[in-house]
Amino acid sequence: MLNRNSPTPLHQQLEEIIKAKIENDEWQPDAQIPSENELSKTYGLSRMTTRNVIMRLVFQGLLYRVAGKGTFVAEPKITNKLLLQMGIKEQLDQMGIESETRLIEIRKIEAPVRIQRELALPEGSQVFNIERLRLVKGDPLSIHISYVPVELAGTLDTESGFEELQLCDILEEKFNLRTSRVVETLETSLATDREAELLAVKPGFTLLRLENTEYTAADVPFVHNRVTFRGDKIKIKLEFNRKG
Repeated sequence: MLNRNSPTPLHQQLEEIIKAKIENDEWQPDAQIPSENELSKTYGLSRMTTRNVIMRLVFQGLLYRVAGKGTFVAEPKITNKLLLQMGIKEQLDQMGIESETRLIEIRKIEAPVRIQRELALPEGSQVFNIERLRLVKGDPLSIHISYVPVELAGTLDTESGFEELQLCDILEEKFNLRTSRVVETLETSLATDREAELLAVKPGFTLLRLENTEYTAADVPFVHNRVTFRGDKIKIKLEFNRKG
């Protein structure tokens, strides 16, 4: 219940109570929460105050509303660490989140100008263009597009295990291409028609796009990745260690 003698405002207390119920799994994902009227009566608050609290939690992504039905607990966002010390699949496995990878296609193409620049390739170089879709609990989470120079990994094909293994593991085990350094960028983007179709969202939906180039210990770039996440399914965690 609310502590009316506390210096903490009542609306903030209610917000913390609801957050605790979600964090402690008392209210499970996709479960309907009590109505605004029920919460107002339970905690002795005006309906307007309760509504404002609910709307803040909707804005924070903890709850979602369905017209004509009510308010529900949102699926928790997946936290992905930048500076990919481990692959996204490995991070999901570590969190106990079941995921699935589908290979959309793998083909040899002439490296686009931008990829030539990222991978320090001469004009006309061939690269493998590998496209995969990652799903969590059957729902699309991210599109993974990778470019690997054919001269470094000439025998990549559909039988290389893209649906079971991470690309970095395939490249290390089969071609001795081990990541020593990663350069990454992160930006928001709006879903194209094709991205919208793959990620089951509407065109123009907000996405998060992570791009990185991986280098060997000899500082040779050997893969460029572009990972496009649904913006409502992911949050990015940044961690810096200060030296000295």
